[in-house]
Order: sequence, then structure tokens, then C-alpha cells
Amino acid sequence: MICWANALAVFAQDTQPSGVSAGTNEIHTIFKQGNGSCKIPLGYFIELGGGYSHFGHKSVFLPGISAGIILNHHFTIGLTADFFNTPERSHHHPSDNDSASDRRHGGSLQGGYGGLLLEYTLFPQSKIHVSFPLIIGAGMVDHQHGERPGDSILSQKEWSHHNFSHGEHFFVIEPGVKLELNVVKNFRIGLGISYRYSPERNHMVTSPDLLNQLTGKLTLRFGKF
Repeated sequence: MICWANALAVFAQDTQPSGVSAGTNEIHTIFKQGNGSCKIPLGYFIELGGGYSHFGHKSVFLPGISAGIILNHHFTIGLTADFFNTPERSHHHPSDNDSASDRRHGGSLQGGYGGLLLEYTLFPQSKIHVSFPLIIGAGMVDHQHGERPGDSILSQKEWSHHNFSHGEHFFVIEPGVKLELNVVKNFRIGLGISYRYSPERNHMVTSPDLLNQLTGKLTLRFGKF
């Protein structure tokens, strides 16, 4: 009877789903020495990220930072923020041939956005898994340009001596999907895509074509998962 019991125990261990060890719910990582137990009900993380997106006609790099807690390995609640700064178009002066959109996007943009981060992760103990982040928050964009909204076009001489700033706030929702890799038990790398959406319609700077864009992002997450 003892032999039969031992045989059944070995069989039960061999039939555990891939990525989860019997009794320990072990986190599997790329580097084996990084494997660790997945028993903790509450974890935490800090994340550094770099994104690529567009604001209107401008390509922008979005450095960002996030931090929060992880509940039962699957649910993430935290705070996040991304920042951007686009240089003014070089050697460009307004002319009669420029459209209103060209003049509006011809200056420089600075600002950022962020807020509440909610995320759900599927199979977090697997080496490669998928998560679904959602950002709900607000942001600010400041547009510096050589023409005050509503004024006539400045001459080239006036352009070099005038620089106006127009800042606006906006509400933002950004759902996304991310492929994440467990490198070691306290470090993950993620590659994701999201869509930044703002319902603003009346602002001059925060027009739909400026804010509503796709973003690709690479993330480095450190913590206790």
C-alpha cells in the first residue's frame, strides 16, 4: 500500500500544469536560479518605461515611471506617469502657404499625463505571460509657438522675437496589452501597445488628432511579484 501511495504521489507531481510546481505554485523564470515561490498574497513593484508615440504630426519619446501593489499575483493597482518634450521644428517660419494645422504643430510641445494604473495579468507564474493595463487620469500639454492663437501670421523678423505659450489640461483613458517576460524572480521585461484616448473636443491644442494615438512601450519592472 505504501508503494502504491508513493507511486500516486509521483504521478500527481508529473501531471501538474506547465509553469506551476506542485504545492509551491512556483514562478518560472528565464534564469533557473531566479525561480522562487509564488505564495505571497501581496507584492509590490516599481517600473521604468520608454514609449514611442505621436502627438499630432510629431513623433515623441515618452519616458515614464509607475509604482504600485500586486494582489494575489494577478491584480495590480498603482500610479503611473509619462512625460514628453518635442523640439521646435528647426528652420521653420510661418508663411502664407502654411495651413492652420501646420502652424499649430510647428512649435514645440511639453507636458505629461498619468493617474491610476489598473492591470490584470494572466498566468503570472509562466515565463512569458500577458497583462492588460489600463490608465485613467489626466494630463497637461503646453504648446509654445510663434503665433498667438487668433492673431495674424507674424513676419520672419517678428517670429525670431516672439514666443507664445498656450497650455491646456485634458482627461485621458489608455487601455493596452503587454507581453511580459520573467527574467528572474524580482525582474520582468515587458513589451506592449496601448491606445491613448481623450474625449476633449473644444480645446485648441488638445485636439483629437493630437492626443488620440497608439503608443508602443518597453518596460522594466522590479519588485516582489
